[in-house]
Amino acid sequence: MRKYLQGRLLVTHALALLLTTVCLLLSHWQWTRAHYVRQASASSKPVAFEQLSQARDFLPPSSVGATTKLIGTWQPNSRILLANRPADGRKLLEGTQTSAIPSLGTWVVNLLVLRDGTSVAVVRGWTSSDRGLIPATGPANISGIVQPAEDAPNELAITAKPLLTTKFLLSHSRTDVRDGFVVETGVNGSLTQVVPTRQSFTSNGLRTLNVFYTFNWIFFAGLILIIWIRVVRDEVSSAH
Repeated sequence: MRKYLQGRLLVTHALALLLTTVCLLLSHWQWTRAHYVRQASASSKPVAFEQLSQARDFLPPSSVGATTKLIGTWQPNSRILLANRPADGRKLLEGTQTSAIPSLGTWVVNLLVLRDGTSVAVVRGWTSSDRGLIPATGPANISGIVQPAEDAPNELAITAKPLLTTKFLLSHSRTDVRDGFVVETGVNGSLTQVVPTRQSFTSNGLRTLNVFYTFNWIFFAGLILIIWIRVVRDEVSSAH
């Protein structure tokens, strides 16, 4: 054992341990960076929906909860009635229900055709009775809050059937539908304004490049270990 602890080898041991430790620390740092959490927060300044949800792409987490403005034309005969829903959309989140049963009614949804020909779903409001609803026709200028499709992955799932998803909306639309939907604010008439289900949105993900760097640093640590063993063996052999 003493032959491996000679003065010159102590420097080799110290250098190898230092470099291995650095590589492992860098590997841990890259693994930490590989996991990210993005949380969106509501924006006070309205942004055009076309900037928040790109056509034929997923709604980014940063757009959820943002206030938006839409200019378009109501798609004829596009009304969708979502029954058995509370006016407060937050009560649809799994695990948030209280002992008090909320008053259930209907969400009134219509499709608005934007200037580029794509459509976006607008939750126009809530009603306890869907009788006598005024049809949504002609041009419209809407303000609202952006929401993700209800099947979007999140910590709390939405307990409702059917879910308001892009696939569901496509089955009711004559055009391409942008991901996500808008809850209209400033509702007038017989409808009650719906409280958006998600005030913010958390997206968890994994950066593949950082995962690569993680294993890259582990490889370097292993390489240093192999070189360390070879150098020590050669030094001990040459000493005899």
